[in-house]
This record gives sequence, structure tokens and C-alpha cells, in this order.
Amino acid sequence: MTRAMRVLVSGVNGFVGGHLVRELRDAGHDVLGVGNGSPDGATTALLDDYVAADLTVGWPATPPVDAIVHLAALSAVGPSFARPQDYLETNSAMVTHLGESLLRRDERPRVLLVSSGAVYDSGQPLPIGEDGLLAFSSPYAVSKVLTEHQAAYYATRDLDWIVARPFNHVGPGQGTGFLLPDLYDQLTRPTPGARKLVVGDLSTERDYTDVRDVVRAYRLLLEADDPGARVFNVCSGAAVSGNELLAHLLAATGTHDVPTEVDPSRLRPGDPRRIVGDSGLLRRAVGWTPRYDLAQTVGDFVASQAERSR
Repeated sequence: MTRAMRVLVSGVNGFVGGHLVRELRDAGHDVLGVGNGSPDGATTALLDDYVAADLTVGWPATPPVDAIVHLAALSAVGPSFARPQDYLETNSAMVTHLGESLLRRDERPRVLLVSSGAVYDSGQPLPIGEDGLLAFSSPYAVSKVLTEHQAAYYATRDLDWIVARPFNHVGPGQGTGFLLPDLYDQLTRPTPGARKLVVGDLSTERDYTDVRDVVRAYRLLLEADDPGARVFNVCSGAAVSGNELLAHLLAATGTHDVPTEVDPSRLRPGDPRRIVGDSGLLRRAVGWTPRYDLAQTVGDFVASQAERSR
């Protein structure tokens, strides 16, 4: 049986944070949340403690913990093109404050730094493993590579840091700013007199994983005595187009024959046609495999949105 741990989760108020807290609590771990501002009510009920802090200014004084999952970051790719320096400074500053705080306090918890599958060069052979070529296709990706280098530095300072590179993840509770919730928002709140969806390029293919599978991977990496590597992809290994995702959404909402219109402003510069990751290293290290298929994920997302609107 895995020993119970005290785990600190930064960015606990975000989409992934709430799911991670539930995953950790269900596995018998205590959870300390750190977030910017007032905590989310549903998540707070599951926390043993909560600390409000601006992590770009400094790392707060917190009790000793066994592990840390650093989720806090600016995480949307699109807005990073208009705010490149903000993404670089914000995402790297939080990692610096975390690492320096641990050095000062002489604490050695395992730190799981959440990076992104967006750091890879999509032009290389697929699926992409952890040794794949990196690219710098957006300020967001650049900021994530930067934080990975910071993690490598702190590992040389005798700190136990692991990097997770999740590819696209979706699921219940995801907010707007990402494809599935944005499509749902248009579908359920159409412009008066209009019955079409304004979209970007839905023919591009991405590797989607249910957020509940993603957080289970994070938990398993924290619990492993020695995962055997420092960087892990978290992905399904399957490519799904935006059109397929929309089809699942239409089926889940019982909607038919909704036309789409491409808005050129939604097209990202250099957007890759197809991305697929290889999670073989993670599977071998901790026995992880995805449990949710995309139809169930989209159905559960729709159900969660309906519950919110009641």
C-alpha cells in the first residue's frame, strides 16, 4: 500500500487543480492548496489547508510537505502571442521562487513541474517521445521550455524535480479559452438570429487525454519510489481532429446539422497539422494507461456544464 503523503498543489483553483485534489484525496493523501485569491468552494472542501499567494512575487511560508505539484502558470497558447514577455516572466518567476524557497528551507519534497506537450517540434516523426526535438512555436511554449531548464538546474542542487509534459487535456469543468468549452459555449448560447459556429481550423489533429487520466498520472509519479526518468509525456497516443471533437459534442448535446464558419483571426501562426505523443515511458514507469475514451469525456463535460447552469 502506498504511504499517505502531504502534497502541496499550486494553482489549485484552476481546471486541473480541482481534479488533482480529488485524485489525491481519493488515494488517501492530505492536500495543501496554494492559489491566487479566494479559493474555489468545491475544491476548498477537500483541502486540509489553503494559502492565498501571488507566486510571481514570492513563495509563501507553508508547512513541510512530501511532494509538490506545480500547476500554477499562464496556460493558454493563443493569448501568449499578444503577451510574450508576460508569459516568460510570470511562468519562470514562480518556478524560481519555489526552487529558492526549498533551498533556503532545506526541504527535499518531490516536485512535479507541469510543462506541456506544446514544447515539441510537430514536424518530426510521430508519435513523439520524450527525446523528441523541441520547438518554440509560441511564447507559451518558450516559457515552458524555460521552466524545464529551471527544473534541471534545481535538480543539480540536490532537489528531486520531475517534469510532466501533458498534451491536450479536456474534461468536466474546463473553462472557456480552449476548444471544447468554446464550442460548447457557442452551441448553447448562439448569437441571436444565428445558427452557426465560428471556429478556427477544425481539421488539425491533436492528442487529447481526459483530465482525470492526466491527474492520475501525476499522482502515480509522486508515489513512485524511483520513476527512473526525469521527463514524462502524458498523452493518449491517438490523434483526433477538431471536427471529431465537435461531432462528439453534437452527439452529447443531441444537436444536429450545425454549420461552421472559419474565422481567420482564430488561426494561429504556424499551427501544426497533426500532433501525437508517445506515453510509453510513463506506462512502463508507473503502469499508467488512459481509462476514459473521448466520447465519455465529452459526455461528462456536457453533463458538468448542465449541472453548473442549474
